[in-house]
Amino acid sequence: MKGKRGFLILAVAVLVVDQAAKVWAIRSLKAVGSIEVIPGFFRLSYAVNRGVAFSLFADSQFDLRWVLAAVSAFAAVLVVVYLVRFEGHRPLMGVALCLLLSGIVGNLIDRIRLGEVVDFLDFHLAERFNWPIFNVADSAICIGAALLAIELLREDRRERDLAAERVGRASEDLSN
Repeated sequence: MKGKRGFLILAVAVLVVDQAAKVWAIRSLKAVGSIEVIPGFFRLSYAVNRGVAFSLFADSQFDLRWVLAAVSAFAAVLVVVYLVRFEGHRPLMGVALCLLLSGIVGNLIDRIRLGEVVDFLDFHLAERFNWPIFNVADSAICIGAALLAIELLREDRRERDLAAERVGRASEDLSN
C-alpha cells in the first residue's frame, strides 16, 4: 500500500463494512434470531454485548457503557498517534494498525449509539462447541492484533540480528 492514504482507505472500508453489516443484522436478524448458513457449523445470529470481548462484564450490575466507550476512545487515539508517527515502510504494521483502529471505532460507535455492541457471526460445532458470537469489528481487532504481534516479533528479531552483527564487527575490529 502506497503512503498513508492507502492505509486510511483500508481503515474506512473495514469500518463501513462493519457498520453496514450491523445495520443489516439489526434489520434482518433481530426479528428472526438466527439464520442457519452451514448446518452444524455457522449461522447468523442476532446478539448484543454490553461487556467487552467474549461478553466479559456483560452481566455487570453497573452501567459500563461510558467507561468502556472511554477506554475504546483512548485506545483509538493511541492507534491514531502510532499511525501518524508511522513511516509507512512496513506495510504489515500499517495494515495491523488500520484494522485495530477500524475495529475499535466500529464497536465504539455501537456503544455510543446503542449502549451495546451488535454481534451476529456465530460459529459452532454441532451445538457442542460454541464460539462467542462476534462481528466484523471484533474480527478486525483480532486480525490486527495478530498482525501487530507478528510485526513486533519480526522487529525484535531484526534488532537482535543487528546487535549480533555489531558484536561480530566489533570483535573483528579487535582482532585486527
